[in-house]
Amino acid sequence: MSTPSTTPATPDTRPDGPPDDPQPPSFTAERHVTPQWVRWGVPVVLGIVAVLLPFVGIDSAQQFLLAYMAIIALLAVSLHFLMGIAGLFSLGQAGFFGVGAYVGVVLMDKLGWDGAIALPLVAVAGALVGLLMAVATLRASDLYLALTTLAFGFVGENVVRNIDYLGGAQGLAGFDLHFFGLTLDDPLLIYWIGLGCVIVFGIMITSMRRSRLGRALMAGREGPIAARSIGVDTGRYRFLAFGLSGAFAAIAGSLYTAYAYVLDPSVFGLTLTTTVLTIAIVGGLRSLPGVLVAAIALTWFRSAVDGEAISEYVLLVYAALVVVTLLFLPQGIGGAMSSAWRRLSDRKGRS
Repeated sequence: MSTPSTTPATPDTRPDGPPDDPQPPSFTAERHVTPQWVRWGVPVVLGIVAVLLPFVGIDSAQQFLLAYMAIIALLAVSLHFLMGIAGLFSLGQAGFFGVGAYVGVVLMDKLGWDGAIALPLVAVAGALVGLLMAVATLRASDLYLALTTLAFGFVGENVVRNIDYLGGAQGLAGFDLHFFGLTLDDPLLIYWIGLGCVIVFGIMITSMRRSRLGRALMAGREGPIAARSIGVDTGRYRFLAFGLSGAFAAIAGSLYTAYAYVLDPSVFGLTLTTTVLTIAIVGGLRSLPGVLVAAIALTWFRSAVDGEAISEYVLLVYAALVVVTLLFLPQGIGGAMSSAWRRLSDRKGRS
């Protein structure tokens, strides 16, 4: 007759809520060995360089390039959050961008509000449009989500074309914009505002990844059905993801208006969406440092070839970059940095 075991049962010490960013094994391993200098060091170095650049005697053209880099980096951060963190495939960032551009013009130019008051309201407008997009795509699969967000940009472009108050198809120009009383005609002022937003939002996203909220978002990214089975309300987090992403992109659009001093419906166009999607893929959808590096590199490239014969084939170059990245660097620049660190660590460990 067997004696029943007297070993006490091991208590269940598993935490409540979604697991810590349930990734495929390769990505989970990468995340644990990725050093602090990749997660924080690369953005910090980029931030220091970005702060020092305006003080090294750059000319006017380079100042405008810096301002545009900050705007595109901010838009890329918005897509990184939506696709890389929340796992929602979007082709509608240009739509949020355009909403921010036109709302900013109405508030700052037509109504004469200062940018310090208008920019938060622009963010609110972008967030509200993002929430509407979340409602429209609440039960949409990846393919239908992509098509719906793509259609959003086309709808926005055609709506603006038929509103005379917003300039119609001809657009608007010659704005009188201010920020804390300073005229927004200085590219360095636009650059500082954009850089500040990139830093604030970057810190917010990086900190969020380690929070309960971030783990819930990433659990939904990896498997919505599995996430719901452990109590994650994926619908609610979809609203949050679209809302924050829309706010980031709208602010970028409003800054673009001050940068370009002209605005027309093409701001909703597919070219901008293609550019920012290329940046996200080349940089690595899940890597904020990689996305920032790609934003800087591709914006510089676009400026360098402007006026050259190759500029007519920029979208073709972007397509080739995406194909090469998916074939040889599926995790983008950010993944390549992490892989290089792993190999270096393994080599040191064997020596």
